[in-house]
Amino acid sequence: MKSRKPRVLATRLFPPDVEARLQSSFDATLNPEDKLYDGVGLAKAAEGYDAIMCATGDALNGETIAKLPASVKMIATFSVGYEHVDVAAAAKRGIVVSNTPDVLTDATADITLLCLLGAARRAHEGTTMLRTHRWVGWEPTQLMGTQVTGKRLGILGMGRIGQAVADRARAFRMTIHYSNRSRLPAALEKGAIFHANADDMLPH
Repeated sequence: MKSRKPRVLATRLFPPDVEARLQSSFDATLNPEDKLYDGVGLAKAAEGYDAIMCATGDALNGETIAKLPASVKMIATFSVGYEHVDVAAAAKRGIVVSNTPDVLTDATADITLLCLLGAARRAHEGTTMLRTHRWVGWEPTQLMGTQVTGKRLGILGMGRIGQAVADRARAFRMTIHYSNRSRLPAALEKGAIFHANADDMLPH
């Protein structure tokens, strides 16, 4: 007798590749309209499912988890963070919780540099001028901004993302200062200047 595929309830509209994998590997119910569930609705919708694939913002608090049907054995969140899932409540029910560590490190570091460069070079003001048809030509003092090359960058928290930001900032010859719960080994520090106290880092 052929064993059945585990039944998975997807709480959100996920990227096409993710949904294709869900449908290939599981008996998955998708959410093409991206309808948001409240706690009661989610517990009701999960009836008969083996697992829930959720995302940040889903109401998987202790109250919701207590109402989940006994069939649910796993909650997989489409995120690095899992603060929206009451892990202790899930453990009491014997429900395994998984996340996706490190998948957003590069994306977050890229966006950090995007914001840094955008602020320094007044990108928002420039694009606003273009979109509102107020750019009439170049002027020597127009949106001069400032350069990030050679500047000092302070990073609060030097985990995976902080280190990825520092690696990118070094391409701009920036001096890296950081504050962290503990000092990194020299191989990871890569010449960055450690400050045990964030308040001591900020004046630099």
